[in-house]
Amino acid sequence: MALAGVRLRSAPPAAVTMAAVLAAFGSALLLGRLAPLGADAAMQAVVLSVALAGAQRGASPADRLAACVVLPLVTLAAVGLGTLMSGRPAAGDAAFVLLVTSAVWIRRFGRRFARAGTLVTLPAIALLVIPHTRTPGYFLWAPVMALIAWVWVTAFQLLADRVTATAPAPAQGSAMEPERRSPASGRMAAQMAVALAAAFATGHLLFPDHWSWVVLTSFVVCNGALGRGDALYKGFLRALGATGGTLLAALAAGTFAPGDRGSIALVFVALGVAVWLRPRNYAYWAGGVTAALSLLYGYFGQSAMPLLWTRMEAILAGGVVGVASAWFVLPFRTRDVLRRRAAMALAVLPRALGGEPGALTRFERSVAELDKLYPPLRTHRAITRRRPHHADVVDHLRDIRGHLRTLAADTTGDDRDDTAVEKIDSAVAVIRAVLVPPRRGRGSPASARPDA
Repeated sequence: MALAGVRLRSAPPAAVTMAAVLAAFGSALLLGRLAPLGADAAMQAVVLSVALAGAQRGASPADRLAACVVLPLVTLAAVGLGTLMSGRPAAGDAAFVLLVTSAVWIRRFGRRFARAGTLVTLPAIALLVIPHTRTPGYFLWAPVMALIAWVWVTAFQLLADRVTATAPAPAQGSAMEPERRSPASGRMAAQMAVALAAAFATGHLLFPDHWSWVVLTSFVVCNGALGRGDALYKGFLRALGATGGTLLAALAAGTFAPGDRGSIALVFVALGVAVWLRPRNYAYWAGGVTAALSLLYGYFGQSAMPLLWTRMEAILAGGVVGVASAWFVLPFRTRDVLRRRAAMALAVLPRALGGEPGALTRFERSVAELDKLYPPLRTHRAITRRRPHHADVVDHLRDIRGHLRTLAADTTGDDRDDTAVEKIDSAVAVIRAVLVPPRRGRGSPASARPDA
């Protein structure tokens, strides 16, 4: 497929996200001159902008409009939830668990419900990052902060698409293919409910002044964990990144007094680096965000050094709670998720080879979904040195994607077509051998053995 013309290089998503974040922060500060808003209101706009930028990337116009309506309403409800959590902790914690768990459970009904669930969780999780405020009138201004975040995220993402002459990727479940449902969403909801309940109990018992760190870490580990291996991998990276971020923030915090605006500038530097490096490894994201939060707490008067070990202990406790929930509450294996998603990719492969319109895009989207499983599988392969390994499936599907692109771009009709097809057939044979290994023993498939 030849390009219709020369296009500008795609704008880095990190740059687009940080432009929206800074614009939202500036707008909130400007609004604060007209209304009695504290610095925490501006930080709420920042938190919502960062989270929304990831959730809305590539969203359709209908999804963006839905977010414009849903996000302010949910933020309004989150303010009430924060008030309940402050006045009646037991009832507030239970309501928080119910809200987040319901947002995970509704993913079973398809893509649009999954997006709605994500929007519901954003203001709720912001409660764990930004302390609940009792500023008079904030109940009415909180939805405005959410709307500010939506406006700037939408504006910069659409502008980036227009400037780079690229359109957003077709949404999954579009008219070209049936909408997919998440069969594991019920289990994920149960895991989330147990993890959050245990995290609240652990946090209030062991870290009464900083219980939110335990709950936030537990949520991060469980949210979207694609099996036991993925949860363990995320928990490790969360602990590793958060430890590094806390240490860096502790070293830098001594140079800033409480209320020093220089620390706010450093917050945005750390946040920008985290957004930039997140695609490479989640540990960078965890470290950058933790460093930003540590600096933010220092700005509000909480010294970083005395809290260093407390923060690390709380994060480790939350990680253990999240991983334990994924492993023991209706567990499912990461490699089983791999089998299901790989089967979806192989099912559309013949259509892509046949040149069916849109089939190549659907195949590439299926492989992109498998990319989410690759880091924990690759790590497991490196540790065990086992070959063949389920991580090989992702490697071969990526190779097939490259061969399909070669076939689509080749207009000469020479022998390269036959070579590419042969390589695809060979890769498919290897994939099927890994996914359906020979039976052993009494006829039980070797793949039925539980993995770590």
